[in-house]
Amino acid sequence: MNRRRILAAAVAVTGTAAALVAGYAAGGATGLLDVASVATLGVLIVARGTVRGQAPRPVRDKKRRDPGRRPALRAADFPAYATIASDLEWARMSRRHYEHALRPRLARLAAALGREDAVEITRLTGPADADGPGVDLATLDRIITQLEGP
Repeated sequence: MNRRRILAAAVAVTGTAAALVAGYAAGGATGLLDVASVATLGVLIVARGTVRGQAPRPVRDKKRRDPGRRPALRAADFPAYATIASDLEWARMSRRHYEHALRPRLARLAAALGREDAVEITRLTGPADADGPGVDLATLDRIITQLEGP
């Protein structure tokens, strides 16, 4: 058994040395570095596989968890957010979607914020081609900034 380990170690060292020489011959210092990186990774994988021990510890200790802490929030907890994000995305692709879905939502938001003057900023200027391209990102950014402003 001991002879097998010595023989395996000798073969591994000889094979690694041969790979390093081949890497240097093929790509100079860069090739040597590449082969050395791969060889190091191989050694680490083999070493991890041969080490016997206990099962790894959990990263977070469940005993120390705060019992009053709420679970993480999920996107399903905020369906309105997903709808608004979808409306913004579609408004960039379709003028019709902006006019019939997002613009009324922005007008309701402006009214809820007490910004009746901000409703006017949601009206777009330019050609009113309902089947044309949607609103560009700069215009949406300007509208949102004015809605958020004082």
